[in-house]
Amino acid sequence: MKRLMSVERAGSETTTTWERLLQRYHSLSRRPSLEDPATRRMVFNAFRWTLGEWLPADKGARTLDIGCGEGALLLFLQEGGYLDLDGFDLSPENVDLSHAAGLPVVRVFDVLRLGEYDPNLSFDLIMALDIVEHLPKQAVAGFLEPARSRLPSGGWLIIQTPNLGSIQGAFTRYNDLTHEFGLTENTIVDLLSTAGFEASQIEVRPAWNATTFAGYLREIWVRSLHALVFAAEGSGRPRIPTKNLLVRASRP
Repeated sequence: MKRLMSVERAGSETTTTWERLLQRYHSLSRRPSLEDPATRRMVFNAFRWTLGEWLPADKGARTLDIGCGEGALLLFLQEGGYLDLDGFDLSPENVDLSHAAGLPVVRVFDVLRLGEYDPNLSFDLIMALDIVEHLPKQAVAGFLEPARSRLPSGGWLIIQTPNLGSIQGAFTRYNDLTHEFGLTENTIVDLLSTAGFEASQIEVRPAWNATTFAGYLREIWVRSLHALVFAAEGSGRPRIPTKNLLVRASRP
């Protein structure tokens, strides 16, 4: 779970909406359980399809999963033979679920204090899937800058975030109460550039993740409908139709 902006009122001990969501994020967001073999297989197949070619060939690559949730990505990497895995989340419920799934390395930590997280360590790969949209907009560059500083030369930061240039963008943006803002294929590059990444080192692509025949048909439909809806935008139209963007940024 990602850091949520607290609303502090002098002299008030009222629990904020954000804090309540944080405590039970997994339950309130109605996420499927990875204990179900079919769900686990579907989630892992989606990771394999979307991230496969971006994962390090070196199974010993030091990898950090930021906002790791219930540990799905870490479990996928562990099953794939990756040996040096680390992760954190701000939701105690998510951390407990990660521990129950066999991931004792996961701990409770605030993403906006990334510079303090094992400060002597660097990471070959930092994963930040479905996290930046949960942060206050004014604080996001302050998260991405220390993320960049923790990468060695040739290290990678991989981000997944809702695509507001998609026909599904508004629904994805507002279907989670903890979402703070949204990005497009253009503004994600602008954001990473403000945090010190070079535009030439940023790659943005669609997050196609269908694992069934019905899923493939839906993706064909989305692609066609996106092209039709945005035809009126001319050369400035968004090119990526998927509801999420996948982004990879490297440090030279």
